[in-house]
Amino acid sequence: MKKRILVVPAGTEIAHEVIESLRFSKFWDVYGGNSVKDHSEILLKNKCHFVPFVVDPNFIDSVQNLVRDLNIDFVIPAHDEALFRLAGRVEGAIVVGPRPDLAEILKLKSSTIAKLKGVVPAPQVYAPGEEIFPVFCKPDRGQGSRGVKIIHDREELDRIRASDGNIIVQELLTGEEVTVDCFSDSSSRVLFAGARSRVRTTGGISVRSRQVDDDELPRLASEISEALQLAGAWFFQMKKDADGQYKLLEVANRIAGSSGFQRVRGINFTDAWLHQLSGQSIRLQSPLNFKFVYDRALYVKTIVESKISVLYVDFDDTLVIDGSTINHRLVGILYGAKFNKKMKVVLLTRHDGVVEEKLEQFGLCGFFDEIIHLRNGEMKSNSVQGSEAMFIDDSYRERLDVAEKCGAIAIGPESLDLVEGVL
Repeated sequence: MKKRILVVPAGTEIAHEVIESLRFSKFWDVYGGNSVKDHSEILLKNKCHFVPFVVDPNFIDSVQNLVRDLNIDFVIPAHDEALFRLAGRVEGAIVVGPRPDLAEILKLKSSTIAKLKGVVPAPQVYAPGEEIFPVFCKPDRGQGSRGVKIIHDREELDRIRASDGNIIVQELLTGEEVTVDCFSDSSSRVLFAGARSRVRTTGGISVRSRQVDDDELPRLASEISEALQLAGAWFFQMKKDADGQYKLLEVANRIAGSSGFQRVRGINFTDAWLHQLSGQSIRLQSPLNFKFVYDRALYVKTIVESKISVLYVDFDDTLVIDGSTINHRLVGILYGAKFNKKMKVVLLTRHDGVVEEKLEQFGLCGFFDEIIHLRNGEMKSNSVQGSEAMFIDDSYRERLDVAEKCGAIAIGPESLDLVEGVL
């Protein structure tokens, strides 16, 4: 039986990443709580329910009522303020986020930097009168790029300080900025740390990214995780100063809005975190080092720069969902790959029955270049051949085995954004 997830507020980019991560899962049933009518109603249909705005005094009680009425197992806050307000305050469900004491530290950039002093490099924070202009001014409590400014003179800075006491003034960093998506086990040991460039941002969210390889960043991830005692999915942002040294901008113990970059590489943070909170030991696949561009423009689009010549596709819960519903998006992608790109398409299945009859039922008889029907417990990795292969299967165990033994790009049906990138 699927466990029930409530993502709130359901209309943020963070929420959309959560929904995309789980929409093909056999383990989780996603519901939404939102204060306005937006794209979440399309994504969740009749499973989106009203809650007041995060700052409303009735917000927590409204979430608590949904937890009770819908028999919710996990609440995923999809906004920083929701994260801080719900930490430790929901009964009957697990809040997917930092423990309450950590939430208090992370809600302020100043307290986060103070906690990590001596652990990782950070920008200089100026006291009044010590500034070296231009300076960078941002809210101490806030998210994204809201309220950030570059200040060039004291008159302007004094005016801002007089009107807003919730600001910190730092040295201006002018170099490359990166986000490092991380996952830590329950002992704060980092299981994954992957950096991506912030080539283009909109509303504080990175909408164009490429993979960044820098040995310093995973090392810093381990030190941050240990210092803050982090668990589950989290991320940190760093930017280089004029001398090329990375300095810390922020840390958040939640799903990042553009962590779909890692999802298309085979790392599903939301799914892994929910399994971890359910008491399971997590082992994450080591993503292959293939080249691609992750770009968002109200939807996700990838450009796969590595050569792919053959697609291996699972049947149950991948091509066909719940035994009766065709995955029409995947079928369309397969047609495009086969007829537009002249790629070989192979059905690789353990289906308990005559799979050819099922294919005929769905109008796919004769479509596949080859059908490999495993019947005696053979591993699918024995049938996947070539470094130019992509393997699509709902089973994490199968994907892990194929990725490690065959060198193929192994993804689940929730990561079709990557498959479309080959078309």
